[in-house]
Amino acid sequence: MKLMKRLGLWLPILSVAVCMINLSGQDDKNLLLFLTSPLLLWLNPQLTDLHYTMDNELLFQFILYGIHFFFWLGFGLLFDWLIARRRAK
Repeated sequence: MKLMKRLGLWLPILSVAVCMINLSGQDDKNLLLFLTSPLLLWLNPQLTDLHYTMDNELLFQFILYGIHFFFWLGFGLLFDWLIARRRAK
């Protein structure tokens, strides 16, 4: 499979773009960040409790970015693996 057709490449790139939009301040309520990551929506109650116990806001934002990025990286790699497995049959 060619590199440009791999979801394992494009989904993390789009995730970084969403994180950059959030970091620039255009998504100040984290709506785009949470609505583009099902894992962040699922972990919202735990993340809210973590946010209230943390003193450093920037560290909390980077935790959100890490969860968002690695979710889409894992999803893209899993989907590419499933496509390659199906084509091999």
